[in-house]
Amino acid sequence: MIFKFYGERYEYRPRLFSSLASFFALLILLSLSAWQIYRLQWKTNLINQRINAYESQSKEIAELPNPEDYEFQRVFMKGKPLNDYEMFMPALSKNGNNGYHIIVPLRLENGKNIIFDTGWIPLKLKEKVSREKHIINKERVVQAVIRLPGKKGRFQPDNEIDNNFWFFVEPKLMSKYTNIKLEDKFYLEAYENGPNGFPLGNQTRIYIRNNHLQYAITWFLIACGLVGVYLTANIKKIS
Repeated sequence: MIFKFYGERYEYRPRLFSSLASFFALLILLSLSAWQIYRLQWKTNLINQRINAYESQSKEIAELPNPEDYEFQRVFMKGKPLNDYEMFMPALSKNGNNGYHIIVPLRLENGKNIIFDTGWIPLKLKEKVSREKHIINKERVVQAVIRLPGKKGRFQPDNEIDNNFWFFVEPKLMSKYTNIKLEDKFYLEAYENGPNGFPLGNQTRIYIRNNHLQYAITWFLIACGLVGVYLTANIKKIS
């Protein structure tokens, strides 16, 4: 096929193999780009759902028939932290400082025991004697956020029950460590700070990484590059 472009004559002479290979490669690249757009919309909706739940009015946990269906919902309840069973989770604060999350069983009025992440403390406060003014041993009203136990990440270490180091919430193993039957469908993260400022509450991570727009653009640009290479290889200028 011969055509003119800006006064110059060109001939398009497609090769069968390169045309078929380029077509299927282009189809794959555009499909990957479209998939990333779908993922972008899905993750945006997920983030918005988290935000809406987190920012909604706090509810009494007893009003929720199945609390595990309300992840990121703020709740309140009366309970007693069992501080003799502290568990330590190495973690960064929201500001990026090293420290620990202190996790204890929270005994509710109805006798249930729920895993309760009381918040973050700096390294210097790990020993209980250094933070006695930050500990409450009596029953009180707790403001918290409902969370679901997650699976162990691919690159996440196993929980070290012998050293009392926990890298993710694992209800069955925590029940074994404390010798207390703990709720295994959900757990709680403190929404408010502890007494005298520690542990730091409100450490819940609402936002998740959402780079799918960049990925979609990348795949689309690669597809455009493929088209350019194909046309360059199959269109020749006629002298």
